[in-house]
Amino acid sequence: MGKTSVGVQTAWWWVVSVVQSLVGTLIVLALMPLVLPILLLLWLWRNLVLAAVWAEYGRVARVASGMEALFALDSSGARAVISGVAVLRGRVGVDTVRKVLAERLMDVRDEKGQLVHPKFRQLVERKYGVVVWMWEENFSVESHVHQLRAGLQPCPLQDEEDLVHVMSKRANHPFVRGQAKWEVLVAPLRTFGSPEDDEWSHTAVMVRLHHALGDGRSMVGLIVTALVDPPLGGPRPSPTIQRPIGGRFARSARFLWSLTHLPWVVVRVLVRGDSSVLHGARLQGEKFLAWSPPVPLDAMKRARVLAGVSVNDILLTGLAAALHKHFRMEGGTVPSQVMTVIPVDVTAPGTPLSLANRISLCTVPLPTSEMSSLSRLQQIHHRINILKTSPDVMVNYFALDLISNLLPAPFARRALNTHGVTMVSSNMPGPKETIRLFGQPVDDIMFWIPNKSRTGLGVSMLSYRGKVRCALNVDSALVHNAEFAQEIMDNMSAEVENVLAELASPVEGAGDHCQVLVEESDQQSVITEHAVNYSTDEYDDRSGMKTSSDLRDSSDTRKFLDLEDTAICLENESSENHHLLEDFQNERLEIQTIVKSESNLSRFCGEKGARFALSDTNLKGVTCSQER
Repeated sequence: MGKTSVGVQTAWWWVVSVVQSLVGTLIVLALMPLVLPILLLLWLWRNLVLAAVWAEYGRVARVASGMEALFALDSSGARAVISGVAVLRGRVGVDTVRKVLAERLMDVRDEKGQLVHPKFRQLVERKYGVVVWMWEENFSVESHVHQLRAGLQPCPLQDEEDLVHVMSKRANHPFVRGQAKWEVLVAPLRTFGSPEDDEWSHTAVMVRLHHALGDGRSMVGLIVTALVDPPLGGPRPSPTIQRPIGGRFARSARFLWSLTHLPWVVVRVLVRGDSSVLHGARLQGEKFLAWSPPVPLDAMKRARVLAGVSVNDILLTGLAAALHKHFRMEGGTVPSQVMTVIPVDVTAPGTPLSLANRISLCTVPLPTSEMSSLSRLQQIHHRINILKTSPDVMVNYFALDLISNLLPAPFARRALNTHGVTMVSSNMPGPKETIRLFGQPVDDIMFWIPNKSRTGLGVSMLSYRGKVRCALNVDSALVHNAEFAQEIMDNMSAEVENVLAELASPVEGAGDHCQVLVEESDQQSVITEHAVNYSTDEYDDRSGMKTSSDLRDSSDTRKFLDLEDTAICLENESSENHHLLEDFQNERLEIQTIVKSESNLSRFCGEKGARFALSDTNLKGVTCSQER
């Protein structure tokens, strides 16, 4: 793209953003006289109801926050329950699991004698239209941690397929009434992975937790800091909303700017509407779980470096291609795109780790029409970059919190219906090395995200020990048997490998270099110093190789020194990495030019302003223009 085109596009986005902000401000100001009295009445009603709840129930601990209340407003067809499993290499008894959980989680108290993790002893309930946390009567770890049984007899698991089948059966199973909404099931596993393993040499620890307890980042953080032997010292760095430059004033300004886009967010929610065999049917409550074969993480990191995209972009490309295959197999109309919800972490930097739901929910369309793998990857990368700087993140968080807190539960559930959304996708970083739980090494670990409202398809992605697995939780109203669910995951893994193969293959006329998908203007757009990092993990290993986007986005000479170290390492490797070395040498020359040149500063600031103007409001227009 030429400089003239970039300049025209930059000017156009500035005009669009300013017009949207001005019109949105006028709409918000015009509705204030009507909205404020309604909010005041709802606030008064809520406080009166809370007073009545506290008077009637003596076990109330506190009022649920907005996002906690959001997940508590689930239904029998789609309970907000996160499922997970850890496969241990060794035999572990249920008594050992109970003892470790009690000592490290349930009974831990701070210096003031207060429980550090009280949610494990509390249950979230809806009382008179409000959501509160109540203490479980006669709590005991034994009532939540059990041996897996079939009737009255212990139920051992035969293999990986048997394990997933059992978890599918319990994925939407209700919790015991009156107890905190979590459970752990322990079962011996006959074989797992390599057929050379000795029989009955593994143990499956299956976990089910209600989403109101916490989001994925807090759950993973709790595991690696409290249960791992020895503790890892903290969770992997996770993308968050970074502090804007300028401190409190800048944060307030960004929040107000986001509010001006509230009308446009409401309009997009009302007009969106997916139509396919994977959307629209009333969920039946029977779930099929599946997981993909593992994909090497190193291969995706190399592809990320060469193409200037993220690992998550590659995974979503494989998912979109797998959905395209599923639509074709079903014989119906293949939609051009499906809308997916992506959680965005809004935890403020420096916030202590605790079980909480500090996430916003944003939507991104995944292209599912017929196209090449690289074209699909390019579109997804571009759309994710738009989300990164979108004001929708804070608007959605504010709106969801307000609706969940103030509206009575029946109205809030209807208002929060996932209208027009086909799926939810979540990506979490896992430990890079083998961890130990309950005294045994963990061979594999995975989690499944729940369905929500009318959205009966959930895809989760997790890295562990240098490999990435993807998992599917789908309602039987959408996919009619477990074989079809597994086929989607197998196709996703195969499509990811196809993308990696295409990125690794030489391009005609480009020598040994891999094709770089992202143009200069797109590469610049990944800076998020003042905005939002993508919620799902991009596997940003700051001690390893840098993407071309990372390098072009900064004139910081420390990154240039990191590049020097990487090039030296590549020089010592085999000739198989020769094309990588050439890429890095070229990048090194570019960075030297950027570091020494002050003339790039004005262009850098101009394109940075353009990214600030790119919002999810314009996503529909961008999508249409790309399709044309």
